[in-house]
Amino acid sequence: MEPGCGLGVKIVRGRRYLYFWRYERREGRSRKVETYLGPVTAAKTRERGVRMLLEHESRAAAELSRRIDRYRHAMVRWAGP
Repeated sequence: MEPGCGLGVKIVRGRRYLYFWRYERREGRSRKVETYLGPVTAAKTRERGVRMLLEHESRAAAELSRRIDRYRHAMVRWAGP
């Protein structure tokens, strides 16, 4: 999982639309991926955006915790008895 995500607004024909963006690793490269959520004026669109942010950050925090644990175990093995 790549760090970084957010919400962005794009204006199309004078109307504002909300997008959720995140970075993903594909074929060894980091790439920005955007997901259309809907018109900014819709409450459901904004709620979905916040929910997607929270879900992404929660997964990122869990992944970071797993990495830290893995590093700690590796340091113990390297230190030896």
